Amino acid sequence: MPTAEERTAGIWREILDLDTGTPIGPEDDFFALGGTSLQAMSLVQRLREEFGAPVALSALLADASLRAVTAAVTAHGAGHEETARP
Repeated sequence: MPTAEERTAGIWREILDLDTGTPIGPEDDFFALGGTSLQAMSLVQRLREEFGAPVALSALLADASLRAVTAAVTAHGAGHEETARP
């Protein structure tokens, strides 16, 4: 089963219309990859649908790295992986 980070990266690829082979790393930023504010709203909705996590648009605007977005998803107990990290 893909990790929450891999699933989130897949959603980014869909929204940003990137090839499935396009690498997205933990420090990559949604907006630096070409995301717009309208796409950010779509991302928040897709994360809610995929993970059942109420990720706030303001959280995405504050830090749009893949790591931060995934942390926001898993902080709500979504993502089907350990949320506590050393």
